[in-house]
Amino acid sequence: MSRVAGIIFPIPKNFVDRLLVENRNVFVKYLARSTGLRIIPKHKVLFYASHDSKEIVGEGQIEKIEFLTPTEVLTKYGLKTFLDKDELTTYTLRQPKRDSSKKLLVLVLSKIKRYRSPVKYWKPISMAGQYLTREEYMQLLK
Repeated sequence: MSRVAGIIFPIPKNFVDRLLVENRNVFVKYLARSTGLRIIPKHKVLFYASHDSKEIVGEGQIEKIEFLTPTEVLTKYGLKTFLDKDELTTYTLRQPKRDSSKKLLVLVLSKIKRYRSPVKYWKPISMAGQYLTREEYMQLLK
């Protein structure tokens, strides 16, 4: 069985530049469950521009993984968070059973780069993301 080397997460196209250009290197994501997470620091996170393009547009390396409430994220990371306060509030309240006490996956990233040419991915990426093996990652880079 191949080992996980990273994960692909979808991100709305209008937020891509914040992560890949503006140095807002703290990515946050609500997960269905926080147990069983198979990524660790030094793994890759690839960003899939959702909606129209359906392409992987860049990547970063995970430096730190935390689970924090929205308030804790903004207090600790402020403008380094790729979503601003209002966007994070909207994201939190988008699900009827979710409130500001639910913790988010927080990934502090380094070595962030935008791909010169976006990469078409061969299968759809759900909101939950898609784990990536080293072999799949190498295949993407070709």
